[in-house]
Amino acid sequence: MNKEMTRKTIKNDIVVKGIGLHSGKQVHLRLIPAGENTGIVFIPNNKKKNFSIQSSLENVVDTSNAVTLGDGVNTIQTVEHLMAAIATTGITDLLVEIDSIEIPIMDGSALPFVQAIEQTGTIDLNGIVEPITIQNPLWVVDGDKYLVALPANEFKATYSIHFDHPLLRGQSITLSLSKENILKEVISARTFGFLKDVEALQARGLALGGSPDNAVVLTDTGYVNQDLRFEDECVRHKVLDLIGDLAIMGRPVKGHIIASKAGHTMDISLGKLIMSTVTGNEISKFKSRRFPFFQKRELSRNIN
Repeated sequence: MNKEMTRKTIKNDIVVKGIGLHSGKQVHLRLIPAGENTGIVFIPNNKKKNFSIQSSLENVVDTSNAVTLGDGVNTIQTVEHLMAAIATTGITDLLVEIDSIEIPIMDGSALPFVQAIEQTGTIDLNGIVEPITIQNPLWVVDGDKYLVALPANEFKATYSIHFDHPLLRGQSITLSLSKENILKEVISARTFGFLKDVEALQARGLALGGSPDNAVVLTDTGYVNQDLRFEDECVRHKVLDLIGDLAIMGRPVKGHIIASKAGHTMDISLGKLIMSTVTGNEISKFKSRRFPFFQKRELSRNIN
């Protein structure tokens, strides 16, 4: 993920089914091959007039608990796990057709999306994508929370979390984020939450699809789950979120990201700060354009 990459899409359509984290309802997702320079485009599958939402930092409209993309009227929620899978498998151009306003939570990680992409395979397109190289230190600070991007010869992360919980006081990890390392050390780490918070959200009609089947759930003193995938799964999932959030930039990063108590809001802020350092020539050369997909193929009206 640190060198110049050939643009890629998937070989064939992929259908993924899962539960929406907030709605608790079944969500159908179809990943569709796309042409060069399409970027990642979300297409809600409904009876309304066809519209699309490009994956870009400018289209991030909410970062509370998850990342939501929108066009001012329509939104797609919880895109970060799918974006992490897309970035890790090297996909640069893809149509994402969905019959809901939220990406399915699956098992709470990005692993099911990676497995689906790897099963169908990828194809090379014309054109390249070059990483954005961090030339000088950049940082975002909010009280005792911070994100720092430092120059490095690879994509790397050092992440620390601290919650008022006996098991989450000072979890920290440093990882080289090569594709191989992400697949082995990060991609299967599940989202996490506190049982008392989940119960409060569900009482308000939110997080209706949340359960130990798709999240690491913590009580006041321990875990509800009996099968952690990593001893420090929670901090690894924060790295997964960071990868997915930064993937919305549309280009990989070459630098060392140091995070403490950060989250989606700070991830997106750092992404915007990084993009502000990209020169006008680079933006002109590598910026994705909208692909006239509505003229190219009839999109599905039913995803089976």
